[in-house]
Amino acid sequence: MGGMSSSLRKPMRNNTKESSFIKELLMGFCLGTANIIPGVSGGTFLLIFKIYERVFSILNKINPVNILYFSSCIFKIVFKAKKADSLNIFIEFLRNNDFIFLFKLIVGAVVAIISLSSLMKYLIVYHYSVTYALFFGLILMSIIIPVKMLKERKAYLILFVILGAVCTIYVTYAVNPYEKIKKKSEIYEVQFLNNQNFEKEKQGVTAFSFTGKYTLDEYGYALICGAVAISAMVLPGISGSLVLILMGAYFEVISAISGLKTLNWDNLAFLGCFFIGIIVGGLLFTKLITAVLKRYYNATMAFLMGLMVGSLYALWPFKKSIIMAQQYIKKDGVICIAQNMRIYTNINEIPQIESQLLFSLGSFIIGCIIMSFFIGKEFRK
Repeated sequence: MGGMSSSLRKPMRNNTKESSFIKELLMGFCLGTANIIPGVSGGTFLLIFKIYERVFSILNKINPVNILYFSSCIFKIVFKAKKADSLNIFIEFLRNNDFIFLFKLIVGAVVAIISLSSLMKYLIVYHYSVTYALFFGLILMSIIIPVKMLKERKAYLILFVILGAVCTIYVTYAVNPYEKIKKKSEIYEVQFLNNQNFEKEKQGVTAFSFTGKYTLDEYGYALICGAVAISAMVLPGISGSLVLILMGAYFEVISAISGLKTLNWDNLAFLGCFFIGIIVGGLLFTKLITAVLKRYYNATMAFLMGLMVGSLYALWPFKKSIIMAQQYIKKDGVICIAQNMRIYTNINEIPQIESQLLFSLGSFIIGCIIMSFFIGKEFRK
């Protein structure tokens, strides 16, 4: 009987490990979904799953000493003898520092981001107002999160709310998506008219080809956006995607992710810069954010509240649009001319009463309901 009991315990333990593995991957998938949808904060999901402190503790363990030890373990596994022993030591190091848990979260998040990026791109291109109405509802309701997280409510905190709102409105006003698209189209137009390497591009575009889709400035800006976005991703109430919208980089990032299927170096290099920014920002800002929250908690929450209030200006679903008769774009390494493209500016408009308004209103209500559900889950005692 003792032997039978022992044999029955092993499958149960394996099932527990398997269910835990799936659960942690699903957590990561939810985090990835949250971070690709503006308004749904990854930090909020960390609180809902009760792993906020655990993730921050893991991130704080990514320091020069552990990075050096990690590198030495990899070196021993690849180049030294007794690879099995080195591998066991490496796995034990990862387990002791909870890096395996973090890795599972990252895998789940990456799967979500890659699988949903094409959908988000489609919705923004073909259903702009309805999509942004959903974002608007999500953000409007999520303002409650930093309000509820305040430990004290004093009059001076209003100054930080105003400061945050002014910052987001200023950034939104300064970054006009139409001007960016127009400038890029003009660059491609010059290349097209001068026939610079056009035939060569047309014949030589294959998998892992480099077509010059992005400029050096865009690569540099992607790095900055990654660093700033990761700082927002770890804060409850504000999402990294919202920050990317405010910086005018959201559509570019999800387009690059959805374009990974073409396997060209442009998208890989652009996302590589963005990922480097995420790593650098994560290493630099995680400790800074922890220190700031510890010392100026209420002021930080009030500032986040202001950022979210100001972002409603950027997320207003009804924008002035301009029809660009000819837009020069680069697709699969070839410069093409797109006719009569609708480009949205950063200028808000009052909507006309029509079917589009009704669909947007419905989308807004859905966004409010979704976020209300998550807020209820987060603050339920």
